[in-house]
Amino acid sequence: MIVSVDIGGTHLRVALLDGDFKILYRNRMPTGRRSKPESSCQQIVGMIHAGMENIGNRNIRGIGISSPSVDRRTGKLVNPPNLPEWNGYSISEFLGKRLGVATAILNDASLAALGEHRFGAGLGYQNMLYYTLSTGIGGGLIFDGMLYEGESGFAGELGHVTVNPGGDLCGCGNRGCLELYASGPSIVDKVLEEIRSGSKTSLSNKEFINTEDVFNAASIGDELCVEVVARAGNYLGMGILNAMHAFEPQVIVIGGGVSAKFSQLRPYVEDKISRYAMAHFRGTIDIKTSILGDDASLIGAACYADESISEE
Repeated sequence: MIVSVDIGGTHLRVALLDGDFKILYRNRMPTGRRSKPESSCQQIVGMIHAGMENIGNRNIRGIGISSPSVDRRTGKLVNPPNLPEWNGYSISEFLGKRLGVATAILNDASLAALGEHRFGAGLGYQNMLYYTLSTGIGGGLIFDGMLYEGESGFAGELGHVTVNPGGDLCGCGNRGCLELYASGPSIVDKVLEEIRSGSKTSLSNKEFINTEDVFNAASIGDELCVEVVARAGNYLGMGILNAMHAFEPQVIVIGGGVSAKFSQLRPYVEDKISRYAMAHFRGTIDIKTSILGDDASLIGAACYADESISEE
């Protein structure tokens, strides 16, 4: 049995998987900008123990950890934009010591890419790019059938490619990052900004607005929401276009919570590609949505842990 832990800006998840990478047990708890790593990791241990009791198996082969902004050499998080209290903390060290098993940790989007490549929308492709559109935007790179990690594990930060030079300041310290224009919160924030400026929308009197509300309103012709979705789609198209030119993948897989509404972003992405891609890239690269959904990073973390243990 392999344990997977996925740390996110909104919540963290724990899963127990069998040798075929099928999820046998799962649990979750909220995180957020004010969450503390020590107490959260203690709760992770509790969820793992609960899972072992639930499935009647206490034989943990290893733990795979999917986390934002982690240096794989030290296991420490490095200025995670949506989890500021976790900076410098090593989840892998804590769990390894508490549970006495080998741990492997890598950036969440890279592990989601690995999961999709092994068991999802990237199956059968040798070269793949993965985007996760969620609280933030991350990315993962598969070259020649292998996950490309980079020296410290930070390869594939596709959400922090500049798409608007001189634009807004990002939590990463850069300006004009794709994450600021096409992530779920950025889409909602733009609608709220326009409402405060006096723009009219069917969402004006709604107490709480989420990303799904914006896409649903756009789908029935709400002019403001249509404009906001178009803005996000155009910026996403710029980011994808740049990555296509840099890496020439066979397929691009779109995951994360916003991927459920990718059909509304796709026309803008495809328009950017058809208008601005170099001639030999047009029509040669598939764009697919995730098959594994939220489970991509959990399954990818288990695969990564299994492969890391096998290499030892």
